[in-house]
Amino acid sequence: MSILSLIGWYTLPKYATNTVLYVYYGITIRAGDPKPQPGSPRYARDRRRVFIAIVIAYLLYNLYESYQKIQNAGNFYEVLGVSPLSDERTIKTRFRRLAAQHHPDKLEAGSSGDIFMYLKLAQDTLTSPVKRYAYDMWGPRINEWGNIDTAHGYFVAGLMKTIPTYVMSFLGLILLNYTWWSDWGRYWRFFAFAALFSLNLSLISHQGPVFITSTFFLLPWQIMTMAETISVSLHIFISQIAPPEPKDAGAGERLHPQTIQRLAQLLHLSRATDTEATRLLQLGFAPFQGDKDSVATLRKGMKEGLVLSSVRGSSGVQQAVKQVAERKNQEKKDG
Repeated sequence: MSILSLIGWYTLPKYATNTVLYVYYGITIRAGDPKPQPGSPRYARDRRRVFIAIVIAYLLYNLYESYQKIQNAGNFYEVLGVSPLSDERTIKTRFRRLAAQHHPDKLEAGSSGDIFMYLKLAQDTLTSPVKRYAYDMWGPRINEWGNIDTAHGYFVAGLMKTIPTYVMSFLGLILLNYTWWSDWGRYWRFFAFAALFSLNLSLISHQGPVFITSTFFLLPWQIMTMAETISVSLHIFISQIAPPEPKDAGAGERLHPQTIQRLAQLLHLSRATDTEATRLLQLGFAPFQGDKDSVATLRKGMKEGLVLSSVRGSSGVQQAVKQVAERKNQEKKDG
């Protein structure tokens, strides 16, 4: 993944979210009505939803861009116009036709010579079973590994190039997970790394391209190139959509010692008031202690008082009382 792509991950979603949210409020909220302000629950909820939608869209765009780069780069099979299932004879026949068109002796020197040398490299690689296997697995970088004559040699060389990369990536993943990224999504980051490593092992053990249709295929090294880009994008995606962590109260948000003292006094006063009210209530019930008949009469009277108070407080009764009072006032005026 390029530096520009990383910068885009950490800058574009934020600016796009602010713009989309501004347009969204402009469309959905009528002119003159107050818009949700930063810090309000609705603003935080809407902003997070828009942000997640934009990050998902940017992730899908990165996946598409990675695929397009693989297709634009091409491979030796596409250059020669053959299929991974083509045999050596078909490849040589196709090369002779292309060589006749791009041979430097027939065309002007310059780009035609570079094209011819590239076609020759593709033909030499695909007509050699050992190099063809290595090319399918690791791509054109095998030409930088020196003279290797066996498939086992290429396999060992590929592992020596791959394992250090995974070790460094794993150490970097641990460092970022426990120093920078939030705890949320940690399991999925390690799962994505394990899936990438398993995919690499599976492709190395599975010789040949992966056919999606009869004419569309992806070579193992192309799949791994896309998978590595997707893995990095997923790690950043998970860190981006992590829920915000609660902030600790800063120095400006702490209560003043005098305020804390007054709150403690208020709490003490409320407890003392509750104790005094309980004592007065018990004192009022003291004459009825041991007298079951009086206690029963008191309970009955209290129940009737509660019912009567509830009835008097109902809106229907108050409305009826008001009508009666108005009728009496009217009768007095008429009399």
